[in-house]
Amino acid sequence: MKFHSKEQRWKRSSLSLAAVMMASALAGCASTGNSSNPTGSAASPSQTATGNQTAASSAPYKFSYMTPVWVAATYTKGGPFEKELFKAANVDIDVQVLPVADYNQKVNVVLASGSIPDVLWGSGPTDKVWKDAQDQGAFLKINKYLDQYPAIKNAIPAALWDKLKDKNGDIYFIPNANFPITPFSLYYRKDWFDKLGIAEPKTIDELVADLEKIKNSDLGKQGIIPLSIGNMNYAKDLATSFGLSLAGWEPSSSDPNKLIPWYANPKDIDFYFWMQDLMKKGLLDPAFKVDGDATQTKAKFIAGKAAVVTGNWSTFTDYVTKTQQNDKNAKVGVISPLTGPGGIPGGVRTQSGLYDRGFYVSAKIKNPDAFFKFLNWTLTDGYNLTQYGIEGKTYVMKDGQPASIPDGQRDPAYQRPQIDPLSFITPIDLKSSWAPMKASMDADTFAYVKQKFDDYLKVKYSDYRDPFVDAPLQSKNETQMFNDYMLGVTQGAVLNPQITKQNWMDALQKWEKAGGSAMIDEVNRLQTNKSNPDFSMYVKK
Repeated sequence: MKFHSKEQRWKRSSLSLAAVMMASALAGCASTGNSSNPTGSAASPSQTATGNQTAASSAPYKFSYMTPVWVAATYTKGGPFEKELFKAANVDIDVQVLPVADYNQKVNVVLASGSIPDVLWGSGPTDKVWKDAQDQGAFLKINKYLDQYPAIKNAIPAALWDKLKDKNGDIYFIPNANFPITPFSLYYRKDWFDKLGIAEPKTIDELVADLEKIKNSDLGKQGIIPLSIGNMNYAKDLATSFGLSLAGWEPSSSDPNKLIPWYANPKDIDFYFWMQDLMKKGLLDPAFKVDGDATQTKAKFIAGKAAVVTGNWSTFTDYVTKTQQNDKNAKVGVISPLTGPGGIPGGVRTQSGLYDRGFYVSAKIKNPDAFFKFLNWTLTDGYNLTQYGIEGKTYVMKDGQPASIPDGQRDPAYQRPQIDPLSFITPIDLKSSWAPMKASMDADTFAYVKQKFDDYLKVKYSDYRDPFVDAPLQSKNETQMFNDYMLGVTQGAVLNPQITKQNWMDALQKWEKAGGSAMIDEVNRLQTNKSNPDFSMYVKK
């Protein structure tokens, strides 16, 4: 594969550097932000560039853009990458950046005000708040633009576009399409484990024993946290060792044809109280669930204040680089999926719907055609800049492939907080090649990371609830009912040792009587396909 000059672009190599850099997502969901998930499929052919937005004779196209970020919200307007992008694309983007943990609350206020940015990230039509705003005419219908600009349309699997159509066949939402596999590995300080004579754990019981050894060692006496998990979403793959798809709907153990939500699932409940037991023993970071976007968990690991943490699989190099900046002798390892109680195999919790948020265009945007020309440009003539950044600043060339410069080794002006807020679409077929990641690592490191990724892929745990099948009672009542009856026990179970399983079951019984049982019945009546989801239909061949 050949790298072109700045006036040209990359042929569509599969895993973009930007995708790797943005992989720490998840999303407030079992999802995880703009993450990349290589599967090894071949790159697709180059598309014809159309709609170049770089005409020097015209004034820059101005639009406002509100976006969450999965990194520190320290974006500074007027930075060198922004200037390079604005000049090349002939645009002037007014970016408003919010931490992902704060985004939903802020966006609800914005939507209620009726004065929304020209472009803003959201959860899409599977979320009632966004679906209501879409139905009320807040957003632009984009069908004709998808037909007019094929690079945009082809960036997303056709099956996903079909799912996003409303009853009239209209599309309003541009998804951040992902493969369903985004492992959240357990990272650990291998040098500390070696010093204490601890081998990498293979089972849940071994993990707990290792955490206890760390707590009782000199490391523990120095205040080192045995295990830090920023929030429950980051525990999604640890939870698979208990045989569950965390925060999803799964078949009832008593009736395989009946789907039940996670807070009614005994396996999920057991996992929450296993976490509570870790907290009681002083093995789990007491800041659990307080660090909403989990950035503090990563910071603690990098600073040498935590021995084991959960993190997106593709940020391995970032963990290593930044940890070794603080301790040159640090060694970082990845724990493979753990065997759970009764021999349950751990694996990866897949994400449903194959997108983690995406963005809408305001119905009131001025000159929408200019915006879609720009978006098309990011996928054609501007592809090299928007997907890889600037050579020598964000990547170097190695064996004909762009190799990412780890964030900690970049000039701060070119680190992720200055680049991610200016990101839009990373095509799904650009997330399926190992070549750029391989170019970014030495051979041994790459082999290690890929093997760990493959370990997680061996067993998959899926959310059986099809988010595109609307259930009116669920859409209307679930959030309020959950807040009224289940929020206290689910939010407090890990942190508050006074909350018992009986408290949880009592709350669940009240929830069921208040309409929860009727909601479950409705979901099962309307979602006729209750089989394990097949994601292959979304993957572009």
